[in-house]
Amino acid sequence: MLLIPSFTANSNEPPPSKLSLSDLSMAILKSHFFLLFPLLLLHFLTVSFAQTLFVFGDGLYDAGNKQFLSQNRVDASFPPYGVTVGQATGRWSDGSIVPDYLAKFMGIPKISPILLTTADFSHGANFAIADATVLGSPPETMTLSQQVKKFSENKNKWTNQTRSEAIYLIYIGSDDYLSYAKSNPSPSDNQKQAFVDQVITTIKAEIKVVYGSGGRKFAFQNLAPLGCLPAVKQASGNVQECVKLPSEMAALHNKKLLQLLVELSRELNGFQYSFYDFFSSIQNRVIKSKTYTFETGNAACCGTGSINGSNCSAKNVCAKPEEYIFFDGKHLTQEANLQVGHLMWGADPEVIGPNNIRELMVLPLDITVILAGIQEAMAAMRPRQSNIESLYDIKKMESEMDNHWLYQVDKAISFMI
Repeated sequence: MLLIPSFTANSNEPPPSKLSLSDLSMAILKSHFFLLFPLLLLHFLTVSFAQTLFVFGDGLYDAGNKQFLSQNRVDASFPPYGVTVGQATGRWSDGSIVPDYLAKFMGIPKISPILLTTADFSHGANFAIADATVLGSPPETMTLSQQVKKFSENKNKWTNQTRSEAIYLIYIGSDDYLSYAKSNPSPSDNQKQAFVDQVITTIKAEIKVVYGSGGRKFAFQNLAPLGCLPAVKQASGNVQECVKLPSEMAALHNKKLLQLLVELSRELNGFQYSFYDFFSSIQNRVIKSKTYTFETGNAACCGTGSINGSNCSAKNVCAKPEEYIFFDGKHLTQEANLQVGHLMWGADPEVIGPNNIRELMVLPLDITVILAGIQEAMAAMRPRQSNIESLYDIKKMESEMDNHWLYQVDKAISFMI
């Protein structure tokens, strides 16, 4: 199976070291305290914590937009959706979704769907909607371009500073590749690459539109192994194995998306990003469900068929959704969403990088400017740098950082390399 080379499946393995980060950082602080203190204090005084979240994507992030746009019945507006929280809210889960948890961790209310016109949008808006795609023009949904256009139409609800400090959370592309795989069961490598390039090119254009409206902090959840979704496996007729083509397309997309974000971070001043390896997280949980507290990763909680891959209704829902990864054939349970939310918020660089969302929300708009003074002040340390590097792999220090003060010292050191 084609995987993303920038991340490892084992997110729990600690980085090797000969000297603990705490010992190293404290030694640096003690020897250079009076040199660093004024500069680090200035940095803390200039940092603003993000209090706004904008959400773009498909059904995995939809907080209710589909029910306001569709002329037809929207299943997520009725039980058993919402069964764990006591009512259906238009979310495609038994309860809360990833953006809900990230908002909670940020200390702000749940972000309302933009089509709920009476909502309070003071902390952002959710533009995601079920069945959304990057390409094409599917009915009763909004493509990524249409979601970004809706953001542009409403951007004056928020100040320039608010938009520049906000987090822009994005998950989209699944429906593009599922539709492509269904219509093109045996594409050549060149055809697969060409389609992925179309998707990535469009995403790039829309990121630049948001950037032009002040967006600087982007959090991407890469695509799941789409061939492992219960709906996809059941439709293939072989429920024992993940379907190769959709997962392969997702992996190609994820690789290209990461390359795009690295490119944009070099091209656009102040562009910051998080890239969460959702692909590996879901793959691990499907293969080793019990390790992650689930009873099964193969079947959905709600639906019909051999693995409940379709037609979720109140007549065919499981008794304990928390024991399942998937609530219906394509979407996660509240428990799985909670685990994903925690990983996006605070996991180490093997899972989400180069910053997790907790770090992303406190980064200044241009950390290179803030750290320029620190870099200059620490120039005296350069003769000792080779000794430091021999004791500890500086590039992996970030995975151990909980103390924000020490975290800034680590960032300063990394800029000297």
